[in-house]
Amino acid sequence: MDSHQDLIHQFFYHFGLTPDQIQIDAESDSLTITLLVDQTETGRYIGRFATTLDSLQLLISLMINHDQPTHLNVTVDVGGYRQERLAVLQDMASRIEAEVTASTSPRAFPPLSASDRRAIHLLYQDHATLTTYSEGEGQSRRLILAPKS
Repeated sequence: MDSHQDLIHQFFYHFGLTPDQIQIDAESDSLTITLLVDQTETGRYIGRFATTLDSLQLLISLMINHDQPTHLNVTVDVGGYRQERLAVLQDMASRIEAEVTASTSPRAFPPLSASDRRAIHLLYQDHATLTTYSEGEGQSRRLILAPKS
């Protein structure tokens, strides 16, 4: 953990953050990094459509998991963005779930980032009657919610 902590602190030092602005919560298979910045600065770290936040998360994940025998799931958050986004995704999923249940036919979600698709996949991984899968490539990739066969 100390080597991860040092690496994370060094990485975010280049963004002008000090160690006291970085909260690191480690579990056996995951690492959550919360950036404690002023509310006026959160947009700088989130970016449009959260692309900056997702990119920071990917870079940290690649650095931490490089040449490691086990993979750590890394999450980077700032200003509670991830929790707020999850609430929006859950609301969207509920609406689409109602459509699928009423029609018994699959429905596609609007375009989502890879992390948003993963969050919805996790929401439905143990669902009794519905399943999710992705179709397409790149920007055309869509998440589908469908009744289980």
